[in-house]
Amino acid sequence: MKRFLRAAALALAALAMLTSPRSASAADREPAFDIGLAVDVDTITVTPVDAATISWRSPGGAERMAEVREPVRLRVSGAQILVEPQGHARAVPLAVLELRDTLWIGDASFVHGDTARLAWNGRHWRGRFKAFFSPRTRLTLATRIDLEAYLLGVVPGEIGGLRDSLVEAGRAQAIAARSDTLFYRGRRGAAGFDLYATVEDQVYGAVESERPLASRCVESTRGLVCTWRGAPIRANYCSTCGGITADVWEAWPTEDRPYLRSTADRDAGGPDHCALSPQYRWRERWSADEFTGTIARWASSQNVAIPDHGVGDLRDVVVDARSRSGRVWRMRVVTTTGEIVLPAYAIRSVLRRPGGASAILRSNLFKIAVHRDAAGHADAVIASGAGSGHGVGLCQTGALEMARGGARAAAILAHYYAGTRVEAQY
Repeated sequence: MKRFLRAAALALAALAMLTSPRSASAADREPAFDIGLAVDVDTITVTPVDAATISWRSPGGAERMAEVREPVRLRVSGAQILVEPQGHARAVPLAVLELRDTLWIGDASFVHGDTARLAWNGRHWRGRFKAFFSPRTRLTLATRIDLEAYLLGVVPGEIGGLRDSLVEAGRAQAIAARSDTLFYRGRRGAAGFDLYATVEDQVYGAVESERPLASRCVESTRGLVCTWRGAPIRANYCSTCGGITADVWEAWPTEDRPYLRSTADRDAGGPDHCALSPQYRWRERWSADEFTGTIARWASSQNVAIPDHGVGDLRDVVVDARSRSGRVWRMRVVTTTGEIVLPAYAIRSVLRRPGGASAILRSNLFKIAVHRDAAGHADAVIASGAGSGHGVGLCQTGALEMARGGARAAAILAHYYAGTRVEAQY
């Protein structure tokens, strides 16, 4: 009975949070973002779905415009970007961009992203494209797009497949993604846009990747943002926390944030919310040579020092420190040539999973042991772990389970971002 009353109270609080009043003028303040689609490439071909205006500035500074109805190829030629129509041969390019010029493809109305009007890389994209030189004198392609249209391509890739019974988890994901986008606005300013369209920020997909149910989650939460003291939060999220989330500083060298603190991923007396995830518990086994070979290959990419005479043969693996959530904070690998210290930030990228060079370790929440042969020599390393991802903030598989149990979006967000509010910001 107590559990039922607690769930009912959470549901009422969630409803109140999701129906915060919206000011009459808020609807006019939806922001637009520049999302980097391609960086440091030599050629780009863009195809208007119907027709599009391209605009650029001539060397003298005057703005020039042209209408295109066919594919246009942008290619780097020395210190210039040549814009060439692909439908027929031209003696001279349609446009020539200098180092500081920007080419816009599509007029300002394209920013609203009501429909996909441009095709690139075999797919259709919302927004207004812009192309320019990267700091390394190669091509960058970005799309300028309103936030809500951007989220249509983010939410399905982040939360995965949804069903009607899981919509509240999708709504929580939409609010978290909207909040995170606002928090990180301008993060990649040195590259000429706000955010990457990859896992470095949030995965953003073309129209072909959008899904009706995920779109409904975005549309039904329009303008709703998770806030701390009135400002959008850093709404980190991961696949599976393994039963306990992490403090933000466990994953990144950053200041403490009261709403990103380690917490058990369960209701009082209940099982872990993410217990049904295939990533909830896992095991990896390396031979001793595989383990040292992996370290030798990936240590330098994470600025991990190797002994002067190389990695050597394995003797032992020691966890020196764990963080508050139990994740490995510092680990030592003892070899015949010395010791290799792996700090928390490097562990997952250095200890790649056996048989998959691109597969980083699932999480830092693990126990590790050395298996020895009859003579006492190390012949294998075994890690038994929990979860997948950095563990900070919203646990996506946990959110899905909470939704399956009847939790509303705001209750899910309150569980993973303690002390925050859901407010309408436009």
